[in-house]
Amino acid sequence: MEKQFDLTNAGDTERKLFVTDGKKDVIRTVGRDDDVLKQNYEDRKESGWDITHSFRRVAHIDLGTVRLLANVRKDADAKAYLVNHDTDARDRMIRHYPDLFKACSGGV
Repeated sequence: MEKQFDLTNAGDTERKLFVTDGKKDVIRTVGRDDDVLKQNYEDRKESGWDITHSFRRVAHIDLGTVRLLANVRKDADAKAYLVNHDTDARDRMIRHYPDLFKACSGGV
């Protein structure tokens, strides 16, 4: 019978589980977001315009990340954005967590 023990600390960006079946012990990583953070970093280097310069992209954050900010970090702006779709709260989150957003140049 397989048993799992959570090794995740508060504030971790990934979840780690110690899994054992009595014979073999393994540490599994779940929800790793290194690729997302790397892509967000690359997207922030761009001007914010598409390749044809016909439209400008806007800041975007994954709603799963907003839920984590609201539930784990107890962020009031994240809660306001989730519950009321408060655009001012979203703008404050962009300023406070720029590494989590795909944001174009020129500010919010």
